[in-house]
Amino acid sequence: MPQAVITVEKEWGRALARFVANQLPQAVSQVRDIQLTVDQVDELRKAFENTLVNNMGCDVTTTG
Repeated sequence: MPQAVITVEKEWGRALARFVANQLPQAVSQVRDIQLTVDQVDELRKAFENTLVNNMGCDVTTTG
C-alpha cells in the first residue's frame, strides 16, 4: 500500500477517534449519580481518544 494512502488512513483514524471521544462528555452527563468534575471528564476524554487512536494503529497525538 502506498505511503500516501497509509498517511490518509491514519489521519482519518485520528479524526474519527477525536469525533467519538468528543461525545464522551455528553454521555457522562446522561449517567445518573456520576460524580466527575469537568477536569476529570476532560482527562477521561483524552485517555479514551488516545486509546482509540492507539488501537487503530496510529501514533497518539493527544496528551492527557
